[in-house]
Amino acid sequence: MNKIDDQDEVQFRQVNPCWMEGDGPSRLAFIPTKKDEGKLSLDRSATTTAKDSLDDFKSLGLNSAGVYGLTPHEVSEEPYPVDCFESPLDNNPHHSHADFESLSNGQKKTKSQELRRKALARGKLHP
Repeated sequence: MNKIDDQDEVQFRQVNPCWMEGDGPSRLAFIPTKKDEGKLSLDRSATTTAKDSLDDFKSLGLNSAGVYGLTPHEVSEEPYPVDCFESPLDNNPHHSHADFESLSNGQKKTKSQELRRKALARGKLHP
């Protein structure tokens, strides 16, 4: 598992429709769930597009209200910096993740609120 070198490479985040509120995603879209084992799933823009990321996600039978993006630099900023790693999967060679494992639940909540603000500032990337 390699850390992503390009700190400006956008990482795509699929946002489940139940995580949408108003005109954008809630903070829940930017915090790993229990099944994620502390890892926020992303896709690398270096190897796929936002459209293809969405299409691939939906082809797995999963639902997304849209694609938002974060960079490793943004994810690594205070408070509570975390790193992004390449983590290709058999069914998704573009997969990456932000590793929240070292954060407490309170830190994860704070971090997810900050990531939400950054993703909203960038805007929805697709569709």
